[in-house]
Amino acid sequence: MESFLEKIKLGTSNSKAIKWPGTDTDVCLRILSEQDRMEALFAAERLFKSEKIESNLMTAEQYDNEKIIQILYRALRCMDNQEQPLASSITLFRKAITREDTKVLISEYINYEQECSPSPGNLGPADYDKLLLDIKKNPATISTNILSLQTAKRLLLTLVSPPQSLPTDNG
Repeated sequence: MESFLEKIKLGTSNSKAIKWPGTDTDVCLRILSEQDRMEALFAAERLFKSEKIESNLMTAEQYDNEKIIQILYRALRCMDNQEQPLASSITLFRKAITREDTKVLISEYINYEQECSPSPGNLGPADYDKLLLDIKKNPATISTNILSLQTAKRLLLTLVSPPQSLPTDNG
């Protein structure tokens, strides 16, 4: 069983086979790096600018959908060559994916991303205690593995002022 810190470290090295919605065809789903995510968001922005589409309330949903499609285009790969996207271009990918496919696939991606890179800032008590124990066992890992400022603050507060034990009744 891997520790919480090991899970966090895995990050973008994670990939798994999933079924394309409604088929028995496997595709590779990989976790995107921050660079990949940034490129996806900028690509959506460039598309809207190049098409002279104004961002407003009427186009907000389409803009969000385009960001999702850009993310999926980068996250989904061929099973036999995980460096190869499913389509040779984002345009072909967009033409091949349905609205329902998009909903299913982005849900799969989000769930897998949370499984592989859980958000340390939103840990429940049991997971937080496990993270704290892992850090106490190997304090050097905190500098390379705690990317959330919120988690770092929470850990610092816990370590400098541990919870007080309740007084016991001597009878």
